[in-house]
Amino acid sequence: DAARRGIAFYSILQTSDGHFAGDYGGPHFLLPGLVVAWYVMGRPSAMISPPQQALMLHYLKVHQQKDGGWGTHIESPSTMFGTTVCYLAVRLLGGGKDAEWIKSGREFIQKEGGAVMTSSWAKFWLCLIGCMDWKGHNSVPPEMWLLPNWFPFHPGRLWCHCRMVYLPMGYLYGSKFIYSDAETDPLIAELRKELYCQPYNSIDWDSTRNLVAPMDNYSPIPAFMKFSQKCLSIYENWKIFDPFRNAVRKAGLLFCSEYMKAEDLQTNYINIG
Repeated sequence: DAARRGIAFYSILQTSDGHFAGDYGGPHFLLPGLVVAWYVMGRPSAMISPPQQALMLHYLKVHQQKDGGWGTHIESPSTMFGTTVCYLAVRLLGGGKDAEWIKSGREFIQKEGGAVMTSSWAKFWLCLIGCMDWKGHNSVPPEMWLLPNWFPFHPGRLWCHCRMVYLPMGYLYGSKFIYSDAETDPLIAELRKELYCQPYNSIDWDSTRNLVAPMDNYSPIPAFMKFSQKCLSIYENWKIFDPFRNAVRKAGLLFCSEYMKAEDLQTNYINIG
C-alpha cells in the first residue's frame, strides 16, 4: 500500500513529456532571465504558456516585500538587484503598470535612484531587452578565452558556475545583442520611463557603469578593479583599438559559440544547472 501511495504521489509530479522536473525555487535572479530570453525570442508559448505566465506573476506577487521591493532570494530583504529584475519580469509577463503592487515596486526602484543603481546581472538583462545602453555595463570581453591557459585572468580559471555564466554572457556582450524590436516595442518605451529618474536619452551611460545601491554593495569594488574596468572601457570604445579589437573579438565569439555547443552536447543540454 505504501508503494502504491508513493507511486501515486510521484505520478502527480511527473510532467506531460514524462520527466520529473527538479525544483529550483528560492533565487529571484533566475526566473527573470528566463522571462527576458522568452520575450526577446518572440514569446513562444511552447517556452512559457499563458497559464504559466499567470502563475509566474502570482509567484512574483506573493514574494514581494512590504516595502514594494524584492529580495535577491525569497528570504532576503529587498535589494535593487532583486527588485529590478523582478519588476522587469513582471512587466514583460503582462503585469499592468497601474496595479498597486506593481506601482509599489516601481516606487522602490525610483526611490533608490533608478535602475542605474542596480547590480551587474540586472544591468546585463536590461541591456539585452533594450532598457539600458551597453555602455552602462562593464566589459565582458569574449576574447579573454583566447589568452594562454596559464594567464591569471583566463576565464577557464574561474569557479565552474562563474565560468559557465561568463561564457554566454561574454558572447552576448561581445556581439552587443539587443532585442530586435526594442526601438518599436511600446512596452520597452514604457519601461525606459518607469525604471529611471531622468529621461532615458539624457543618461550618461558610461558614468553609471560602477554605480550600485548601498544595499547591494556587499563587496565594494576595489580600486584595482575600477582601474581595470576603466582600461577595458577605453579598449571597448576608443576607435584606435577598432582593428585589433574587431579581429580578436571575432575569434573570441567563435570560440564561445563552439564551447557552448560542446557544453550542450557533453551535458545532454543540462549544462551547469
